[in-house]
Amino acid sequence: MIALALWAAVMVQDTNTALSPRVRAMIERFPLPRAGEPSITIRFSRDTVWVGEQVELVTAAWFPRQLRDRLRRQPTIKSPSLSGLWSARNQGLPVQAATRMVGHQAYDLYITYQTIFPLGAGRVEAPPAVLSYGVPTSTSYFAPEDRKTFVSDSATLTVRGVPSGISAALGTGPTARDLRLSWRTPAAGLRVGSPAIVELAISGTGNLTLWPTAQITWPRQVRVYPEPTEEHAAPVQALIAGEKRFRFTVVADSAGVLTLPAVTYPYFDPVAVQVRLAVAAGFSLPILPRPAGPVDRTPPMIAGGTGVPVSTRVIRSAWPALIALALLPPILFGWRRRRRVNMAPTPVELDPERALRFALGAPLEAGPDHVVAALRLRGIPRDEAEHIHRWLNATGRRRYGPNQAPAPDPPPAVVKVLARLRHGATFLLLVGAVALHARQDDGVSRYNGGDYAGAARAFDAVTRHEPDAARAWLDLGAARWMQGDDVGATAAWLRGLKLAPRDPLLRVAWAAATTTPADIRALAPAIPVSLDELLVAALLLWLALWVAVAQRWRRAGWSIGVLLVAVSALTLARSRATPAGHALVTATTAMRISPHPAMESVGEVAAWSQVQIDRRDRDWVLVTAPQPPLVGSIGSVSLQGWIPVTSVAELGPRR
Repeated sequence: MIALALWAAVMVQDTNTALSPRVRAMIERFPLPRAGEPSITIRFSRDTVWVGEQVELVTAAWFPRQLRDRLRRQPTIKSPSLSGLWSARNQGLPVQAATRMVGHQAYDLYITYQTIFPLGAGRVEAPPAVLSYGVPTSTSYFAPEDRKTFVSDSATLTVRGVPSGISAALGTGPTARDLRLSWRTPAAGLRVGSPAIVELAISGTGNLTLWPTAQITWPRQVRVYPEPTEEHAAPVQALIAGEKRFRFTVVADSAGVLTLPAVTYPYFDPVAVQVRLAVAAGFSLPILPRPAGPVDRTPPMIAGGTGVPVSTRVIRSAWPALIALALLPPILFGWRRRRRVNMAPTPVELDPERALRFALGAPLEAGPDHVVAALRLRGIPRDEAEHIHRWLNATGRRRYGPNQAPAPDPPPAVVKVLARLRHGATFLLLVGAVALHARQDDGVSRYNGGDYAGAARAFDAVTRHEPDAARAWLDLGAARWMQGDDVGATAAWLRGLKLAPRDPLLRVAWAAATTTPADIRALAPAIPVSLDELLVAALLLWLALWVAVAQRWRRAGWSIGVLLVAVSALTLARSRATPAGHALVTATTAMRISPHPAMESVGEVAAWSQVQIDRRDRDWVLVTAPQPPLVGSIGSVSLQGWIPVTSVAELGPRR
């Protein structure tokens, strides 16, 4: 009883906010049931609507309170499922909306509803809703339940299309009410060569998601790049409403005045049954001269590719095969030595049945049917599999039969199948690189058009998808460099140089970064060989060393061993050069005691400082920054605090 009371309280406590005014106005439209029985009904908030107009489908169930108190589990309401409609909002949990007396019993009304927008003209049939519950047959807890089900009638909605006389004037415009259109621009205007965000805001009542982009004729003196739209819902009198912003990055080519064009946005008003026009008046913006500073730089050449170096591809994709290849020589060497010691005077032939089961991974006790099924899964033809099946049956009868008959000879199909399976199990050293799905065409076009901020966002998305693409780091560094983010550009180029230290474009860009401090330039690889190339070289030397040992080439073995030790030491030093979580600070930033801008500062960390990222918390990172030692102190001093994640540029992979 306590659980039932709590459930009822939850259903009642937020009725006024859970139900929209349009749904609450429909309560009186649901008829009361006969005394002693529940009932369920579905209704559309309106019987006839226009295409794209908001309508609610309400499911209402009357349930006797006395009957509900007897139930072990709460009743379930299955609302209708509709197709071909845009569902904007659902109230899936039943909400207690009213209480009425029928005879001498109290009935509670529970309501669920869906807010939908029809997308085409015609009749919409809503299937019946279902109310289900189980009544215990006795007071015993273990007594069975008598399942009851009540099904509502179906409901019909008539959707009218836009009148043919005005459909031509509407075009692709939406169904909405009281639309308003306006330009939103930077308060200080535009600057030549500097990207800026310009928005066309549409506000009103209707389905924001279905509002199409306005037709805009941009002046020739600017380059325009569409950005993702933003939607901000704000219901008005239970109708879905709000504001939709069409955002564009605009780059001006010359100083002067930019006149944004007047924009006309037709829409169908279902109340007035006519096409109305929302108009944004033309707007003039000053275009200031190009600012001095980073924008005057010569844009570095970008590659526009996402290729991963071959050595990196081998290490990342085929590392299990490489480990197996490295372990194979000592295993074979030990096996050969053991074979020489224990070699029998007569050769031992391998049992073909054991060889077949080993190649398939089937145990010896597995039946012939299991083996044949494994063969068919590996593409063995049916006739060959049937020959092997008959041979396995004969072998089993010989093994488990009463007489010790000679083993049947394996059919020729066994030899062919074994050769095919062994060939298919051969390890491949090089695995083809997986095609990258992230494209950076948008970043290249933005970079060539002068939208360096948009290009940086596009290139950053590419590096997040494929962090081993050296040329993508080159492009990201170039975009940051043209933005004036010298620290971020340096960090990106450093990551690219560690992947492809001999890349000519990366070398040219790195040489042109004259603002980089000397201690940061020292982080670039001194030897033009990447860590992955060193790993591949160490593996090849390891294999060559075992070949020399097997062939008893002592002088060559000693030379290869010395080279292997040197390459291994260089590999270890390179792997420790930039630990995970190492980063550069992009601008002088206050360090906080906790991840919030209002918290107390524990000190400052200067731009170009090298820090270690210890933790992450959404938009903040906890870093440890080395500090200059105090006079008379012994050892290094470090400071730990929280800074925004936008204030760091990472030099290596995350922890």
